[in-house]
Amino acid sequence: MDFSIVAENLIEDYGMISIFLVVLLEYANFPLPSEVVLPFIGIMASSGNMNFALALVISVFGGIVGSITNYLLGLYFGKPILKYMSKKYPRTQPSIKASMWWMNKYGKMSVMLARMVPVARTIISIPAGINKMNINIFILYSTIGISLWNTILISLGYVLGDNLTLITKIVKDYSLVVGLLVVIVMIIFYIKKEKM
Repeated sequence: MDFSIVAENLIEDYGMISIFLVVLLEYANFPLPSEVVLPFIGIMASSGNMNFALALVISVFGGIVGSITNYLLGLYFGKPILKYMSKKYPRTQPSIKASMWWMNKYGKMSVMLARMVPVARTIISIPAGINKMNINIFILYSTIGISLWNTILISLGYVLGDNLTLITKIVKDYSLVVGLLVVIVMIIFYIKKEKM
């Protein structure tokens, strides 16, 4: 089942409440890629079927609620959650390791910046909870990062309209570059750790 198509259908049929729920679920680590869903919201706004500003605010709010859910999982259940995720979804291991490293090294800035990195955007909330980051600081930096990311993706759909092929290519190229950067950071992290 393609969750992206299901999410798009929900948004078409139920509007703002479905935007909130879809983005909340994505930020709570359910397999709903915002790279597909948010540009679709922009396309709907460009055709006059949705209010751009309201959709953006609702998507940010959904992202914050989903992020707080993961923050609380990290706060109350700690590292076993990350071990479970690594075991159940082995492809997330590099992002989990990178998120922990970034959180330990850069703290609140990592929460903001990770929001623009595929997979890490949702996982970073758990290390923030594990590290007992102040919840107000977490919410502030999450809001900034989520707002930037959601604005970019919704605007992409709004500006490029129905050109989903181009939107997908842009997002895929961006994700590839960011993914490579995460791998490079992980290699550097591993080399530094081995030297110590």
